Amino acid sequence: MLSVGALLATAGTSASATEGGSSPLVWGASVKNVAKQTPAARVAQFETSVGRQIASTRDFLSWDSPFPTSYETGLRDSGHTLIVSVRTRTVSGALIPWATIAAAEPDSALYLQMQSWADRIRDFGAPIYVSFQHEPETAANNVLGSQTDYIAAWQKWVQIMRDEGATNAKQIWITTAFAYTVKASDRRLPSKWYPGDEWVDAIGTDAYNWFTCRTSPKSPWYSLASLIETMRQFTLLHPTKEAWVTEFGSVEDTAQVGRRAQWITDAEALFQQPGYEQFRGVLYFDLNKAPCDWRIDASPTALAAFAAMGADPYYSG
Repeated sequence: MLSVGALLATAGTSASATEGGSSPLVWGASVKNVAKQTPAARVAQFETSVGRQIASTRDFLSWDSPFPTSYETGLRDSGHTLIVSVRTRTVSGALIPWATIAAAEPDSALYLQMQSWADRIRDFGAPIYVSFQHEPETAANNVLGSQTDYIAAWQKWVQIMRDEGATNAKQIWITTAFAYTVKASDRRLPSKWYPGDEWVDAIGTDAYNWFTCRTSPKSPWYSLASLIETMRQFTLLHPTKEAWVTEFGSVEDTAQVGRRAQWITDAEALFQQPGYEQFRGVLYFDLNKAPCDWRIDASPTALAAFAAMGADPYYSG
């Protein structure tokens, strides 16, 4: 495989950091560990492959997960900003319905668990983004309750964070990008899940160019711009909130060499255009999840394009 330096020499360039948006973006990735490799070692390997430290990474945790572990404190101490997603399921898979979270009384086991989260996040002692049950609108979360239940649970969670003094935490609300494209009558429409400006610091979305990696529903080749446009329009209605692409990725087009690399290069230029000033960060989703291989190093040209994005001064936030 070619070195990152050699690959960068072949990668496309984008607009300068002084054009379009108002400030450099945070550039990061969700890096999944593989067998016989610790999460920290996988992050280090990923950073070596792309030629720089990622500024931010996702941390997917369950309701009763330990936090922080040496993994999180190590990331903190090395200058990474965490986006922690706390799902309302236990490690063993037991469900925590949103209605029960919303109704939790002080001193109850459920309330004390939320206080524990707030205290541990506060004592983490560094800026951190926290997402209470990301992608609540997806079918997998139907069993947890309705939009009303979710909003009430979100507000309870945030209120406890505030009461416990977790001022280092920003509450980031995350849905899929696809949900913004459904009909107004569809339960998945993000506006039906939004907890309200008083309760949200940042709006995030997860956007994927699936193309042919899944058989149903079949998908054309989508640019990142087209995938997040309806989300971007939603953020414009909430101009005081940060906007993030908390997961993004594309598979290869086996019939067209370099198409995925160009997709990433186009994404690099996208956020530097007028109209994207609310965006504060973008994180690639690096995982081989059969049949969809999102790994950035799956091809030299895609790796080169992503490394070039990381070397762009606009992504030094």
